Amino acid sequence: MRPITHAQIRERRRTDRIAISSPGDFRTMSRTTSFTDDGTSLPYCLDAVRRRSLYVGGVDARAAQAAPFYYLHLRRTARTLVSVPWEAGALRPAGRAPIFLFSPGRCGSTLLSAVLSAAGIANVSEPDFYTQLTTAAGASPLNPWRGAMVAAVANMGSDLAAALDPVQAPVVKLRAESCRAPALLVRPQERRTLFMTRDFEAWARSNLRAFRNPPRKTVNKYLRALTALDWLRRNSTCHVVRYEDLLAGPGAAVRALGDFLGHTIPTDIARAVMNEDSQEGTPLEQGARGDLPGWQVRFDATMALWNSARLKKARDRLDPGSAG
Repeated sequence: MRPITHAQIRERRRTDRIAISSPGDFRTMSRTTSFTDDGTSLPYCLDAVRRRSLYVGGVDARAAQAAPFYYLHLRRTARTLVSVPWEAGALRPAGRAPIFLFSPGRCGSTLLSAVLSAAGIANVSEPDFYTQLTTAAGASPLNPWRGAMVAAVANMGSDLAAALDPVQAPVVKLRAESCRAPALLVRPQERRTLFMTRDFEAWARSNLRAFRNPPRKTVNKYLRALTALDWLRRNSTCHVVRYEDLLAGPGAAVRALGDFLGHTIPTDIARAVMNEDSQEGTPLEQGARGDLPGWQVRFDATMALWNSARLKKARDRLDPGSAG
């Protein structure tokens, strides 16, 4: 079996970008094979070319949970890099799988993660090894390494769960891209899942302002999320949280969520968190991206496509009324 290697990080790259994590995010000093896991290394990303899983050390697990984006916090603060060959399996004894929080993005899922953290519920926001597996190339049936990647990601998820909470399954909020292939992520050990949604018109406004995508890409992104929700409802015990319900008054929404997770989420904590910018300090904080010329034209075209007869048929098949 190939050895596990360990190295000091001498340079961190892309620390102000929301790009998906990659092995190129760090430059390291000379590597050594004298690594002993102390239970604090956190999984970072896949190195698919070398068939390895990359972990980082020197990061405070509590701070990683409180961060708006796990991947960005690790990218900014990691001090050591651990490279684990896929054939080595998990670093720690087989543990539980996390509870996944899926969404189309731009619907308050980062806010929900902040509420969970404030309530003392172990969770992290957007570990990118899940994103890598569910990219178009990673999830493709033509990918010869897909099975090995699924196993590697499951091992990283088990290690992450062990690092965050040794007793109960933590919540892992995923990037919107993970809606492409929920079947590759949900594990038999944990059949509970979460899905957060938002009414399309408000979601489209927010998504276009943050990512400036063309109408077809915007609509397809939301439809992909609805397709994922349909799969989750049929193949897992899925609890849906609506952004509009949180805004109307978080009490009932967080009580139902707490009951589902087996925790108590105080309403006053949820209200306090909702008054803050949950993405402060990141490239997506409020006001970080202004509207580009032609924004309204793109929005109008997006709504026209969404309300077209062809799209309405697809929406009806996916039951958008109950999805939000």
